[in-house]
Amino acid sequence: MILMPELYQQLMALFLQLLIALVAVIACAMSHYRILQFLERRIMNAFTGAYGLIVLFCGITVSQLFAALWFTFAFQASITMDLGNVSGGTLNPFIELFYYSIINLTTLGLGQIEASDHLRFLAGVEAMTGFLLVSCSASVLIRYMKH
Repeated sequence: MILMPELYQQLMALFLQLLIALVAVIACAMSHYRILQFLERRIMNAFTGAYGLIVLFCGITVSQLFAALWFTFAFQASITMDLGNVSGGTLNPFIELFYYSIINLTTLGLGQIEASDHLRFLAGVEAMTGFLLVSCSASVLIRYMKH
């Protein structure tokens, strides 16, 4: 069966978008794991009580911001490759993408900025990744509070 040229082109664009998403997910997972590993080693041995919890919260927040940054780069790469675009923002394009990435990562899903075309797949993958990262972070917080 020979695919129509338009369908083939769309499937290749989707494949490329999913590949970009996979790279972003791997980058997020690795950086989040390393930061959590560092925090667990340093915080659980050095701090107790509320001070340690505050430091742990700040470290996890930084880790989440790094994850949003990885996806911001993925969105920018996808836009550069003409896989889609975002609309609705009025600030600097990088800042808008970073904001959009934070909204997706937290699964908040505010509708001020919207993705089009294949960027919607990247946004969905980012939301799933954010859910997993929050779950991993919660397990570290629970271990600290039990410690």
